[in-house]
This record gives sequence, structure tokens and C-alpha cells, in this order.
Amino acid sequence: MSGPAETAAGTATPAADVVLGRFTEPTRAWFTGAFEAPTPAQLGAWDAISSGRHALVIAPTGSGKTLSSFLWALDSFVREPATEGTAATRVLYVSPLKALGVDVERNLRAPLVGITQTAAHQGRPVPRVRVGVRSGDTPAAERRRLQQDPPDILITTPESLYLMLTSQARAALAGVRTVIVDEVHAVAGTKRGAHLAVSLERLDALLDTPVQRIGLSATVEPAAEVARFLGGTQPVTVVRPASAKRWDLTVTVPVPDLTDLSSPAAAHDLGPGSSTGGLGDEGAVTGGSIWPHVEERIVDLVAERRSTLVFANSRRLAERLTGRLNEIWEARAEAAAAAEHPDAVPGFRTPDPTGFHGPAQVAGQTGTGSGTVSDFARAHHGSVSKEQRAIVEEALKTGQIRCVVATSSLELGIDMGAVDQVIQVESPPSVASGLQRVGRAGHQVGEVSRGVFFPKHRGDLVDTAVVAERMTAGRIESLRIPANPLDILAQQTVAAVAVADLDAQGWFDLVRRSAPFATLPFSAYESVLDLLAGRYPSDEFAELRPRILWDRENGTLAARPGAQRLAVTSGGTIPDRGLFGVFLASDGGADGTPGGAAAGDTAESAGTASA
Repeated sequence: MSGPAETAAGTATPAADVVLGRFTEPTRAWFTGAFEAPTPAQLGAWDAISSGRHALVIAPTGSGKTLSSFLWALDSFVREPATEGTAATRVLYVSPLKALGVDVERNLRAPLVGITQTAAHQGRPVPRVRVGVRSGDTPAAERRRLQQDPPDILITTPESLYLMLTSQARAALAGVRTVIVDEVHAVAGTKRGAHLAVSLERLDALLDTPVQRIGLSATVEPAAEVARFLGGTQPVTVVRPASAKRWDLTVTVPVPDLTDLSSPAAAHDLGPGSSTGGLGDEGAVTGGSIWPHVEERIVDLVAERRSTLVFANSRRLAERLTGRLNEIWEARAEAAAAAEHPDAVPGFRTPDPTGFHGPAQVAGQTGTGSGTVSDFARAHHGSVSKEQRAIVEEALKTGQIRCVVATSSLELGIDMGAVDQVIQVESPPSVASGLQRVGRAGHQVGEVSRGVFFPKHRGDLVDTAVVAERMTAGRIESLRIPANPLDILAQQTVAAVAVADLDAQGWFDLVRRSAPFATLPFSAYESVLDLLAGRYPSDEFAELRPRILWDRENGTLAARPGAQRLAVTSGGTIPDRGLFGVFLASDGGADGTPGGAAAGDTAESAGTASA
């Protein structure tokens, strides 16, 4: 190995019988009975993982990446069953999205049940494998239970991993052997990734043997840079088989000529429902809008399929578009009913021949403010509550609704079931984002992913055409690992000394093992320690409280009172957005608590604007 990244891309795929022969009989029998054959990504990943190497698996959506990372770890519970009274977490799965972690927990049930039942039929000891989820949504009582009785597989987020390492919960991680970082591209080029990289080094420092690291992604470029992020100073095998993913992409403009819209491009950004265009100084209409054409065409496309995901680039657009789609569907249903039954009372609708019954009568028609499920379109984004998002996801999977209008909340590898098509309104934020979003359709091995793009003006049309062309060619944007983010260094230093005194030189060496801090100068490191210890460059900083004690003579770092509380209450790199909770209208409690179920949250600016 010549460097931190060893690539297996372009090498011959190992023979299936050779790789599968490394698994125990129950695991091998279950897999061959459940699947026709392993995918090239699975074979390459299992070959590297079973050999004890770190691995970065890069393959299109629907190529079996999740099973490629988990199956060898699941097999270890058959090879080495846990003994009574030695409960410890062996596998740590880190997801950038809480919803993705919950989805993976659900998808692990089939292989776990299959392998354990096969082992029982063969008369072998049946492993009892428990899966736990810890994230910001996990109640305090459940977090305590996970700490006292660790699950065999723990699904978590980068921030929750950091919090565990900064508390007594770190004892539950003492038996971890494998760490799986899913959708690694989503964090590698950000400060959030730098934060995670240091957390992984802190985890290794807890263990007798460093963990095996496995990264998963469908969209990564350059692979060597992401492998360096994953492994730090350790070599990583990149598994990147030739892609056989098929794409069916269409860029459509629902008007004969965009130049016929008499108002300038900016006037077309008014959003869904802007059928009269912009208003001049005297209130007169100054131009048309493309939105009515886009809305009608989206309804046409959705009506032709069983399930559709519509992606928007903002929460505001997602909500407004959901409302308009439901209004159009309602109007069409009422018009059809009036034509078929001219003497019927107004509002009567005949059932849809496909089994759908038109949108629910809810305020705003978005479906986010009702406990029932609108049967045409629902909105899904980060401001919708966890419970409401789960209802929407399940409704699309089971066919209760035809369409979900989402932001990036459904962009990453969440399995949304048999999605027939993806519609993207406006150009996607990036080529990688476009691949992730359209990849939600045809999310099975060998299936075609179909996507329809609706640019909103001429400039957007150029962007969309370029993105679609690069998606087909697989030419995604390159990412760069942030170099030496000192705010992350300061945060992790306070967190680390909060649980144990540190050797200053040893901590410096540990931090430099992570890729983002590989070139950290000792002078910059000392400057951060000076700041944290209260040695400020001028009196202007005198009001800042020191957070650590730095004994320069003995080279040790220790925590000051309050350091641990600061570390756990201010951890991570996701900024506080200043959100207000939104609850369904009902009588509240005597103590002033909201009485209705949580619907989500809204921005602070929206609350002040309406005050």
C-alpha cells in the first residue's frame, strides 16, 4: 500500500463462490435463497471487509450497498455468538440523517430474521441480535436503557456519537469492532465531517484495537479524497465497480416558448399559485407565469403513475406546490363528477378508477395540518414533525397517496419503496444531488431510475440541461475536505478533557490522525489551547471564561468546572435555526402546554413577521 487510499476500482470482481464461501452456512444459505446473485459492489465490499480492510463502497442507488456493509458484521454474530452477561455494541452505524437511520433499522429486520431462522433450522446456536437507535429524537429513558444494556448494533448520528463519547455512555462503545458511515459524501466536505473524523479517532482511542471503517456512497468524487477522510492515516480499499445503472431523464418545458412569457425571468419566481404574474405600480398585471403550466403538467404525470416523489429546493416551495397540486386534483375531480352527474350536489366526486379518492379536505390542502392522510399529495421536509413525516412516508409506500413533495429530507438513501418516478422542480442544487434524488425511483437492483425536470425560466433551463447531461455521464462535483477548522478543534478539545485529563502532545497526535487535521501546525494547536485556557491576545477577550487548565510544565490538559455541560449543550456544527414549534389546534393543558399533536416547526422570522 503506497498511501492512505488503496483503490480496487477497475480490478476484476472476485468470484462469488469464493467470497460467499467465507460466510457461515446460515448466512450463505439465507442470502442465496433470498437473492439470485450478489452484485459486483457486494462482492467487492465483502472481499475487502472479510479480509479486515477498511473499505469505501461507491455504487449507484439500488445496488445493495447497505447489505454489502452489514452482512459480514451480521455473520459475525453467528461465527462468534455473544456470551451471557457480556452485552456490548459491536457494530456502530453512523447516518447523517435521523430518518435514514430509522430506515436502515427497519431494513435490517429481514436479514436478521432470515439468518437466525436458517441457523435454527440447521441446529446451530441462534444468535439474539438486538438493534438500537440513538439520535436527537430518542427519549431520555431510552438513552439510559441503551447505555445500561447496549444493543449489538447501534444506529446513530455524528452528533449523538460525539455526545456518547463525552459522557458515561462511552462505556457502551467499548466493544465496537465495525463502524459504518453511510452517505459519507454528505459530510466529508463539511465541518460536520471534520467533527465526525475527530470523533472516530476518539472512539479508536477507547479501544484495544481500532475499529474497521466502512463508508458508503452513491455519489463521491474524488474517491481518493473521500477514502482519506474515512481512514485518516490508515489505508482504505475503494470498491467502485463499473456502474450499470440506467437513467431515463427528461427535461421538459410545459409551454411552447419561454420567451412568450412577457414578464422578466424574476417575475416567474413568484411560486406556485402565481397564475396572474407580477403586479405593477398601479396593481395592473405585468406578465404571465410559468407556474400554472408546471402545476398542471405535474398533476398529469402523477396521475399516470402509482407513486411519485416531487423534489423542491425549499420548504416554502414544497408547501405551496403541495397545496396547488391538491387544489388542481380537487378541481378536476369535481369537474369530472359534475360532467358525469350534472344533478349531483356541489362537491360530489366519483371515485377515481385507480382506487384513489381525491385530496382530503384540510386547511391549506398540504396535508401537514391534519391527522389524516391526504390521498393525492403531502409535503415532507425538516420542519414537519417526526411523527408526521413517518405517516407521509408510510402512506406513499402503502399506496395511500400518490405523491410526496419533499426537500432534501428524502434525498439520501431512504428506501421509499416502489417509487415509479421522480419530478424535480427547478434545477437540482448539484449533480450529486440530482443523482441522489432521481435515484429514489427504481431503487432496486437492475431497475431504471426515471426523472422529469421542470426548469422555471430560461436561465434555469440551461442549468438543468447541464446537470442532466452530467448526471448521465456520472460527472459529479468534486469535494474538498476542510483543512484545520480550529473551531472544531476547540470544541472537541473541551469535550475530550471533560471526560479525562489529556496529555497535550498525545491529544495533538490523535487529532492529526484525522484527515481534516493532518496538516495542523503545532503553533495553531497551541493558539487554540491558549484561547481555551484563558491566555488571550488582548484585554478585549477578558470576559471570556477559560474552559480548560493547561499545565505547560507537565504538558497536561484538564477540564474546568462546567466544561462537560458546555460540551454536551453546544456540540456539533448544525446551527440553531431559532424555530417555533407548531401544534394542531386543540385545548391545551392547565399548565399552558400545547394540547394538540406536534405538526412540526416554523422559522423564527415567520413568527415575528406575523406578530
